[in-house]
Amino acid sequence: MESNREFLVACLCAAWCDTCVAYREGFLALAQRFPRAEFRWVDIEDQAEAVEDIEVENFPTILVKRGADTLFEGVMLPHHEHLQRLLEKLIP
Repeated sequence: MESNREFLVACLCAAWCDTCVAYREGFLALAQRFPRAEFRWVDIEDQAEAVEDIEVENFPTILVKRGADTLFEGVMLPHHEHLQRLLEKLIP
């Protein structure tokens, strides 16, 4: 999962997940606050090759990378302010 920006923020979800569907718009809106990051919505079933070896145990699963370095990978409660606070710490 490569990006041409310094940071990559990916939300790993599924189209059938109601929580994911409700989370998507706010997740993508956060991209405006973090222009150094590319935000990607990844459906783990339709884009299985993009998920690579990431263990998705629940939704939404968030992945934050800087180049090849993984800064965060895990399940996050579907509250956009939680992700925003995390990104404020990871993306100066």
